[in-house]
Amino acid sequence: MTTQSHSSFVSLLWKGLLAGMLYVLGTALTGMLFSALHIPMANFLPPGADPNIGGRLFLLVSPLLGLFLAPLTLHTAGSRLLRSLVVFFLMFISLGVTAVLEMRIFLSVFAHGGALAAVLMVIPPSLLCAFALSFLLAQDQPEVSAAEKFHSFFAAHSPLSWAARFVLAVLAFAVLYFAFGVIVAPYVVPFYRAGVLGLTLPPFSAILPVLFTRSILFLAASLPFLVLWTRSRFSLILSLGLAFWFLNGLFGLLQAFFWPPVMRIAHSLEIGGHSFAYAAALVFLLTPRLRENPVSTQTHAATVFPS
Repeated sequence: MTTQSHSSFVSLLWKGLLAGMLYVLGTALTGMLFSALHIPMANFLPPGADPNIGGRLFLLVSPLLGLFLAPLTLHTAGSRLLRSLVVFFLMFISLGVTAVLEMRIFLSVFAHGGALAAVLMVIPPSLLCAFALSFLLAQDQPEVSAAEKFHSFFAAHSPLSWAARFVLAVLAFAVLYFAFGVIVAPYVVPFYRAGVLGLTLPPFSAILPVLFTRSILFLAASLPFLVLWTRSRFSLILSLGLAFWFLNGLFGLLQAFFWPPVMRIAHSLEIGGHSFAYAAALVFLLTPRLRENPVSTQTHAATVFPS
């Protein structure tokens, strides 16, 4: 590892962790506000679980949010405000809307309400984290115009071709969801059927509409990064896959100390596989090859994963 790449890695590390710490601060302030306004919030811990352990795990895991989102932020074109908003939207969709949609059918945590509060709860901390990432991480290619990238991106295919590609992207999420789910089903389904820790196994008719709703939302949240990406398609798959994996899996599973280890491990591997496969599907379906324009080594001295 060269001195320059080592410096880039260290810079990415501390800035990402700092942005993640602001997520903790935002969550604490939002919790205080909700309490003052007497807004009821759902309790995610099962009866008998130690809230002190949950709190400590949240403090340890949350800083990693910024770290896992840093490569995606770093190599996205646009103004600081634009980058902040697209990172925030991805966090809001992943940690708020889609997470609550899935929990509503697989868990009983929202049986007595609190779903809307859970969605709103992630807005302030996600904004703090996203703006910190955008302002701390200098834009990878300041000369790249966001407007030009939008124009060149959508000019790559006809409207009919784009429509077909978007449909395939929506279907890809669902197909991969079931494919990876089948692999881990023998290890996790018995816990859902037994109703362990409030888990439930909904019928297929309940899963399908939620699945396609989540697919459309993830596509909407991913599209700005596909359009504004400044590096290779492979680096986009890695960066987007890491973000998906942490936001939709590791962030919650690392804190679910009350779940059986086999469930946490199986779901972590399942969501990791799905995240990178889905990121690859999005990139190959929607990102034109012509975007892999060669640039000088000096321009890209700060790589996604310095070696």
